[in-house]
Amino acid sequence: MKIIKQYGKTIGIFLGILFILSFVIAILNSLNIIYSKGSDIIILVGMILTLFIIGLEYGKKAEKKGFLEGLKIGGSLIFILILINLIFYQTGCSIERFIYYAVLILSSTLGSMLGINKKH
Repeated sequence: MKIIKQYGKTIGIFLGILFILSFVIAILNSLNIIYSKGSDIIILVGMILTLFIIGLEYGKKAEKKGFLEGLKIGGSLIFILILINLIFYQTGCSIERFIYYAVLILSSTLGSMLGINKKH
């Protein structure tokens, strides 16, 4: 039950950050402050940082094998992103999407590996 509660909290935080990031990008885009390519870069950097920080926190709580914790949480969050993209945007499979998701999983894994070394 504790693990489900922890994953639920993490998924909630992730979806909240995703919503806030999308909202800010939409406002900046509607005010013509940034354009499509700029918003894509901001979303990529924001998602990488978010998954890195989530992985870092999971790594601090892990007993051993921080990379495995990062892969688990990164994989589950990427699965949610894929579902959101399939439901709302009907995006198909492409090599660019695969690379994007691989970079996000790699960032959560690296964060978790650093987090396990930062334990007190």
